[in-house]
Amino acid sequence: MNFKSLIDSILESGKRKSGDDKKGEPTVNSLPQEFTNWINIFDNSELMPPHVVPCTYILDYGKFENIHFSPSVLYLTGVHHSAFLGTNGPLAFMDLVNPNDFKVYNDQIFPKQMELLSSLPVEETGQMIFSNNFRITHSSGFHKTLLVKKTYIIDPLTRLPLCEFGILIDISSFKKELSITHTIERFHLENNSAFFMKVVTEDYFPEMHANILSAREKEILINLAIGTKRKDVGSDNTVANHIKAILRKTNSKNIREAIALCKMNGII
Repeated sequence: MNFKSLIDSILESGKRKSGDDKKGEPTVNSLPQEFTNWINIFDNSELMPPHVVPCTYILDYGKFENIHFSPSVLYLTGVHHSAFLGTNGPLAFMDLVNPNDFKVYNDQIFPKQMELLSSLPVEETGQMIFSNNFRITHSSGFHKTLLVKKTYIIDPLTRLPLCEFGILIDISSFKKELSITHTIERFHLENNSAFFMKVVTEDYFPEMHANILSAREKEILINLAIGTKRKDVGSDNTVANHIKAILRKTNSKNIREAIALCKMNGII
């Protein structure tokens, strides 16, 4: 796909008909120039080798299809980029994603992103950058951890996303634990100086499940969460042993982190 047709596709995705179906006025008049410039740089194989650059993609929410996917996705997934284009593209990529990771994203991360975007003035939504890691299964059978960094083009009328623009990077060499880190940053550009302000940083543990803790461990954690003193929860040695088990099972550094993680994942 050349970049003129890429932009035309995005503009077409911005056409949302009114209730009386009289007009199809585009709600997005242009793709930000820095987006097209950026894609052009990273997707130009003459400028740099494709196996060392991030993979760019654009998801059209109106048609729920990928209207762009970099050829470099081959080096991330082992699958040719054509498999991820069109109406079957999003589902084809989702099939590679670890089901537990996708559930965390779909049930907890994506709704939080949409809630934040709906609370902002439309002109500020493009300043927000959303990141999270997730695991995929490579076509050869081994697993990789990818980082996605993205932003959204929002319909100013419905406040729903028109397009999702992002990059994918292989971070398997750096991310060993099974947690998902989700961040939201606000991008600022002032006086030729660019900087990012962290808005949200949170961790999720996809492998956590309701039965990860015993009934007694949950009871202890709930009591500590509401401020009950350890001596009132049980004998020192018994409580200490349960707390060690809780920290080990939740991969937490301290009891406060364990409480936060278990609340976040609906365990207590």
